Amino acid sequence: MNRGICLYLAFSVLSGTLLALQFHWGAVVLALLLLSIFLRKKTTTILFLCLLFLFISFLNSTIQEKRQKTVLSSEPETVDLQIVINDIPSIDGDSFVSLAQIKNEKVLMRYYFSSEKEKRKFQHVKPGFLCEMKGQLTEPKPNKNPNLFHYKNYLAHRGVYWILDVQAFGGCVDESRWKHALLHLRFDGLKKIERDFPSSTVGVTQALLFGETGMVAEDTMKAFRELGVVHLLAISGLHVGLIFAILYYCLLRIGVTKESVTWICIVFLLCYIVLTGASPSVTRASSMLIVILLSRKVANKLSTIESLSIVFVVLVLYDPYYVFNVGFQLSFMVSFSLVVSSSIILNTSSSISQLVKVTLVAQLSSLPIIIFHFYEFSLIGFFTNLLYVPLFSVIVLPLTILVYILSVEWLILLHRYLMDGIQWVSTIIASFPFSTIVMGKPPFLFLIGYLIAIYVVFVWFEKKKYILSILLLIFWASIHMLINTYNPYGEVVFLDVGQGDATLIMLPYNRGTYLIDTGGEVQFPKEEWEERKNRFSVGEDIVVPFLKSKGVTSIDALILTHGDLDHIGGSEAVLEEMKVKEVLISPNSEEKGEMRKIMKIARKKKVPVKEAHYPYRWAGDNDGLHIVSPQDEEYEGNNDSIVLYGEIGSLKWLFTGDLEEQGEKEFIRNFDLPIDVLKVGHHGSNTSTTEEFLVETNPSVAVISAGETNRFGHPHPEVVERLEIRGITIYSTGENGAITYRFWDKNGTFSAHLP
Repeated sequence: MNRGICLYLAFSVLSGTLLALQFHWGAVVLALLLLSIFLRKKTTTILFLCLLFLFISFLNSTIQEKRQKTVLSSEPETVDLQIVINDIPSIDGDSFVSLAQIKNEKVLMRYYFSSEKEKRKFQHVKPGFLCEMKGQLTEPKPNKNPNLFHYKNYLAHRGVYWILDVQAFGGCVDESRWKHALLHLRFDGLKKIERDFPSSTVGVTQALLFGETGMVAEDTMKAFRELGVVHLLAISGLHVGLIFAILYYCLLRIGVTKESVTWICIVFLLCYIVLTGASPSVTRASSMLIVILLSRKVANKLSTIESLSIVFVVLVLYDPYYVFNVGFQLSFMVSFSLVVSSSIILNTSSSISQLVKVTLVAQLSSLPIIIFHFYEFSLIGFFTNLLYVPLFSVIVLPLTILVYILSVEWLILLHRYLMDGIQWVSTIIASFPFSTIVMGKPPFLFLIGYLIAIYVVFVWFEKKKYILSILLLIFWASIHMLINTYNPYGEVVFLDVGQGDATLIMLPYNRGTYLIDTGGEVQFPKEEWEERKNRFSVGEDIVVPFLKSKGVTSIDALILTHGDLDHIGGSEAVLEEMKVKEVLISPNSEEKGEMRKIMKIARKKKVPVKEAHYPYRWAGDNDGLHIVSPQDEEYEGNNDSIVLYGEIGSLKWLFTGDLEEQGEKEFIRNFDLPIDVLKVGHHGSNTSTTEEFLVETNPSVAVISAGETNRFGHPHPEVVERLEIRGITIYSTGENGAITYRFWDKNGTFSAHLP
C-alpha cells in the first residue's frame, strides 16, 4: 500500500470531524483533500479509504456531540453533595478550584477560604479524595463579548457542564486508588517545587517539568507571549525528545538490552503524558515516539510523517473536540510543517542554518493559528526563538532537571540567578516598541488566504525564491491590516464589562476611534494570603483583547466620564497596550485617588490629559462629537459625568455616563436636542432616566450597561417600566451581552451578542 496513505487518512478524519462540528471548515478541508487526490492521480483504493475514514469520523463526531449532555440539574437552594476530586486542585490566594466528579459526571468546583488556617488544611487535598460539602450547581456563563475566549464552550469540550459553588466543606477522606498514583506523583512534584525552590522560579520550574503554568507570574507570561516564545513555558515535543534521548542513552550505558530499553521507554512515555498533565504537545510527541518504537518491531518501519498521521487519527477519533484546542492545533501544524520541510532543513551541513530554517518554518506555520486566536503576532519572535530555543534546550531544561533531582543549595541558587536573569531580560526586550504587531481577527476567507499563502511560501522556499516569499507574506498581511484599519463600516459597541461602562466608537475609513470609559472592578482590601497571582482584570481580559480583535492599536480619544472605578478601572491596561492620543476627563475629577493614579500613568507615557466640559467638541462623524456636560469646573461626582452628544451613522446619540436626575434637569433646561439612542444613565439606577427626561429627549432606543445579577439591582424595574411604556427598544449588556450598532453610509443595524 502507498506509504503516503496515512497522511490522506489523517486529512480525511479532520474533514469528517469538522463537517460534523464546524461545517464550513470541514468543507474547505474536504475540497483540498479531493483536489490533492485528483491532481496527484491517486488510486481508487485510496479514494475509497479516504471516504470511509471521513464517514467514520463524521459519524463518530456526530454521536459524541449528541452525547454531550448532562445528567445533573441545578437546585434553587444549597444542597448536600458528595464529590470525588479527580484532578490536582489549583490554590491561588483565597480560591480553591478543581475538577470533581458527581454521579460519574465532571463538574468544576470552586471554593473560597475563610482563613489562612483553612487554606493550609487544603494544601494536602489530592486527586482521589472523597469530600462532603454543601453547594449549588450553576451553569457556566456564555461568552458575552465578540471574539473573546468562550469559557463555556471550553468547559463543554472537556465534558464539564456545571460549576459547583461550594458554601461549606464537611470534610475530606483519602479514597484514592491505583489509577490516581501518577497524579499523586505529579502532585508531590509540584509541591516539592513550591517547597524547595525560590518563589520567583516556582512557576517557570513547574511549567518546564510538569507543564503546569498556573504559578507563572503574569508579567513573565506576558513577556514570553510578546516575544513569541511562550511555547517554551509548556512542555514541547523538543522537551520530550530531549528527556527521552537522555533516558534511552543512560539505559544503554548501564547495560540494559535494546529490547528492554524499548519497553521501558514506552512505559515511561505513557506515564510521562499523565505526569505532565496530558498537554497536546506532550501527548503528540510521546505518542509519536511510542508508535515509532513499536514499528521497529515489525518489518515495515514507519516514517515520521506516518507516525504523526497515525497519532492524529487516533487522538481525533478518541476525542473530536481536540481540534478546537489551540495547543493541539499549533502542535500538529508546526510538526507537520517541519516534517514536510525536512528536506529543506537538512539540506545544509551548518547547524546554525538548520536552526534558522527550523525557526522560520515554525514561525510561518503557526502564524494563521496565532492571529486567529490572539489577533497579534510577535515581530521579533523569529530572532528570540533563535536565542531562546537553544538556551532552554541546552542549558535551562537540563539544569532544571538536575536541580530538581539533586536539590543542592548552590545549584538552586545558580538556577535562581539564571531564571531571574532570563525573566528580567525578557521583560526588557518585550518593552521595545513594535515587538508585536496587532492584526485583528482575520475573516474566514482571509484565513484561508493565509493558509494558501504560507503553502506557496514553502513551495517557493524549496525553489529558493526567498524574496518573492517574503513579499507575498508582507502583501497579504498588509491587505489584512488595511481592511481592518480602513473598514468602510463603522461600529458603536457597548461592551459587557459587568457592572460598569465601556463603549467603543469606530468611524468608517479610520476617521476616528474613541473609547468612552473602560469598565473596572471594585477591589476590596485583602490580606497577603488572599491575594491571587492571576487576578481577573476587565482592562486586560476584556477591553484590550476586544480592541486587538478589531485591529485597534490607536485610540484618538479616551474619554473617562468620571472618577468611579467601574468606569476607569480598565484604563491602566488600555494606556499600557494602546497608543492613546489624548485623555479627556471631567474637570477636577483627578481629586479621586484612582483617577489620580491613572493620570500619573498617562503623563508618564506622555499622553496629553485635558479637563473637558461644555462646549468642548472635536472632529468626528458629520458635525462631530460634543461635550454637553459638565458645564462648570466643580466636580460633584455622578452629575458631573462627561456627557457626549453627536451624530453617528445617521443616528443622534447621547452618552450619559452616570448622570442622575439633577444632571438630567440641567441638560433639558439648557438643550433641546433630538435623540435617537440613549445610553441610559448610571446603569439604569432609579436616580436617573426620569419621566421628564424621557419626554423631552424622546429616544427610540435605550442601551443599559449593567452587570448581570449585580448587587445594586440595576437596572431598576421602575426605569425599565418607564422605557417600556414609551415603546423604547431596550438593550441591556447584563442580559444581551455586548450591543453593537454597525453602519455603512446612512444605514445601520443593532445586534446583541446574546439574542
